[in-house]
Amino acid sequence: MTSPAVGAGTAPRAASGRSAVTTGRIAVGAAVLALLLAAMDATVMGTVLPSVLSDVGGASGGGYAWLVSGFMLAQVAGTPLAGWVADRLDDRVLAIGATAVFLAASVAAGLAGSFTVLVTARVLHGLAAGAIVVSSYVIVGRIFGPQRRAKAQGMLSMVWGVAAVLGPVVGAAVTEIWGWRWVFFVNVPLCALVVIAIAVALPKPAKTEGSHGARIGFPTTEYALVTGGSALFLIGLQGGALGMGAVGGSITAVAGLAALGLVRRFGGSLVPRQVFARTPVAAAALATIGACVVMYATVTVLPIRLAALGMSTTGIAVVIGLSAVGWVTGSALTGGLISKHGYRPSMIIGALALLGSAVLSATGELPWLAGALAGVGTGAVTATTLALIQDQSPPEQLGVATSAATMLRNIGSAAGVNGIAALYAALATSSSHQENRAFWVLAVVAVLTVLLPALSAPRRRTTTA
Repeated sequence: MTSPAVGAGTAPRAASGRSAVTTGRIAVGAAVLALLLAAMDATVMGTVLPSVLSDVGGASGGGYAWLVSGFMLAQVAGTPLAGWVADRLDDRVLAIGATAVFLAASVAAGLAGSFTVLVTARVLHGLAAGAIVVSSYVIVGRIFGPQRRAKAQGMLSMVWGVAAVLGPVVGAAVTEIWGWRWVFFVNVPLCALVVIAIAVALPKPAKTEGSHGARIGFPTTEYALVTGGSALFLIGLQGGALGMGAVGGSITAVAGLAALGLVRRFGGSLVPRQVFARTPVAAAALATIGACVVMYATVTVLPIRLAALGMSTTGIAVVIGLSAVGWVTGSALTGGLISKHGYRPSMIIGALALLGSAVLSATGELPWLAGALAGVGTGAVTATTLALIQDQSPPEQLGVATSAATMLRNIGSAAGVNGIAALYAALATSSSHQENRAFWVLAVVAVLTVLLPALSAPRRRTTTA
């Protein structure tokens, strides 16, 4: 029989539990909204670019490429820094600070009276977006904990597929109705909502000995190698668009890879050492890059080939849309699969889907299925590898692990968009057989960088927490 004293104490505890659940849901909702804004901002520029160039200039000399490259390079610089900050400060500091900068950049972009101001605003957008991506994954990872993290991160990964569909559509609609400046102005109230929700609902992270001990000393050398190497690699891949030529671009990309190779000697504070060792984390890192190469190369190069073969713009849009839907589907199904069966099954399924997509693209058969499989495979692989990298990192390094996974995605996507596109253009001749070689290269990439690491992935899920 329960005493009155116990009964009296149970109600407040139950109410407190319900309150914690409610605030946790609000915080997760704010993290998802912030990630959606950052992801859509990365995809919207292509839609509004013609209107922007006719208004503020920048079309001559290929300068418009910096509207995209400036965002991307700033995101590369902001990502590892955000991971380092997330492990040493209150999560709210990073999330609120990044969202506030994103808000300010949106205002500056909307009010931009010159091309230079707009590029500067886009750089700030990229810096903030890199931090928002990291903070969103860290917030969700810490709220749900190691046992439920995989399902939650799978849900969060769905945002990328949604953004790939909504970004261009919303951008085009807003530009048509109100003008391109409102594409950025609409971010302002949404960013304000995110800031308020995080400030009110996000609980303070628990203090750990590791986080206290790691507060002193910013890893300047490692940061310079990571950001400088990544930036050189990405700039080199866009050498043609940036006026560097094929030779200059290749030299720059190789210099970037050399700088990234040196991170192994200085790594640990910004990039987990396991990335460079013979560990499951290293295999997951390679699979992340490979999956993004196949995905972004497919959605970039396949439409070019389909257009050359006479497919309508609507048909091409359907193929691209199916890739985004596939990403959402693959991410959604992966979380439960990891929890029940470990990392290997979902990685193998994703790898086989990517291989199937590359083969179908090479043969020209069922292009709609090629797009869908590319999305499913990328969603499954990247959600699994993120869970693996986070699970194998101690709690006090969750931010660094998340930022490393994000950086690997950026490198893979850039390599897919620019590297395979350049290969396709180089092989393009009057013979379609020559053009197909670019897609067969993708098939080889899928086998070597995704399928083989998947076969070596751990059967059981383990965490360091």
